[in-house]
Amino acid sequence: MKSLLITLVALALAVVFALLVMKDPGYVLITLKPWSIELSLTFFLVLLAAVFVLLYLAIRFLVRTWNTPKDVKRWRKQRLTTKAHKLQTRGMMRVIEGDWKKAEQQLMSHLANSETPALNYLGAAHAAQGRGNLEQRDRYLALAHKADPSQVVAIGLTQATLQYRSGQTEQALATLKSLRGRAPKNPKVLGLSVKVMAELQDWKGLLDTLPAARKYGGVPAEDAVRLQSRANQQLLAHSPEDGQLESAWQSLARDDRRDPELLKAYAERQIELGNVQHAEELLRKEISRNWQPALVRLYGRVKGNDPARQLKAAEKWAANHEDSPELMLTLAQLSLNNELWGKARAYLEACIASGGSAEAYRELGQLLEQLDERDAALELYRDGLERAVPSDQRPVALPAAEPVPTATGDKPPD
Repeated sequence: MKSLLITLVALALAVVFALLVMKDPGYVLITLKPWSIELSLTFFLVLLAAVFVLLYLAIRFLVRTWNTPKDVKRWRKQRLTTKAHKLQTRGMMRVIEGDWKKAEQQLMSHLANSETPALNYLGAAHAAQGRGNLEQRDRYLALAHKADPSQVVAIGLTQATLQYRSGQTEQALATLKSLRGRAPKNPKVLGLSVKVMAELQDWKGLLDTLPAARKYGGVPAEDAVRLQSRANQQLLAHSPEDGQLESAWQSLARDDRRDPELLKAYAERQIELGNVQHAEELLRKEISRNWQPALVRLYGRVKGNDPARQLKAAEKWAANHEDSPELMLTLAQLSLNNELWGKARAYLEACIASGGSAEAYRELGQLLEQLDERDAALELYRDGLERAVPSDQRPVALPAAEPVPTATGDKPPD
């Protein structure tokens, strides 16, 4: 539309100019002693336009000729850059495919003409590790840093990832610690840091890193909760002495101290350190306040100073939880601690009737052995083994052996 308007305006101007020339053509007089030249105005304007066009073309030709070497050089550089880009793309594709040798060759070819040499080096580092040449991998990573120092996070993250994949977990953690100082909010750095710390069982460091990892999307919320619980459990389970155990326990949030898994880990460690009575009181109060089968089961393993009191406390729970196999097994163990064999047998039978575990079969079998009921004990052991082993993993029963025929005569057959 714009071009059409320009054309119409030009035609209108040409028509106006032609009408003016037809009415008064005019003339141009050029005097240069001893000559004088008289031209019509129309011819003079056409001649002037032609001279202008010729002069413009001549100047353009000269400029073009002057710039030819630069243009050729620019064209060659563009051609080499395009080729380097194609090789870079092909090389990265080979990295994805796992063709390490060809990937490295293509990525390192025409490297001088690559617009992003750091990317070539990173791809080559992947390829070198794929070939098992970790020394060459590290050399490529160093060259990537040198080629583009501004991409320190991307290059460092690649380095940490490759170190982790190659089993260099401690080196990966050191690289990630350095990166967290530069990019404390980077989700990739935080997520990989948590993963590496979990593998190295650096539970303290993991707990320090988890809040930021969760906040900035490095770890999903559900995984963060699970990892936090696991880290706290491990810290409680491996506290070397009472003071550190109590410090770790008190450092937990109030809601975390109500977590059954954490409470169980804390109580188990108290028992291991010899603080049996403290563990018994803690478990008894928590079970009375918040029923948890895992804690009930642990309570049966606690041999406190007053086994009769323990049994009495546990029997109160049976009023509301008489169908709990965990409680029945705990009551049986507490009865055994009090040498109440008949009561222990009744609780074990109730546990089995409620769908108890293979442990209940074993405990009852041992009790029956002590009571000299060996046949019944063997039957319970067999039932317990069948319950412990899934049906699809049990050995196939062999067919009954057929009697071997014997040859007539004094000697058996060959």
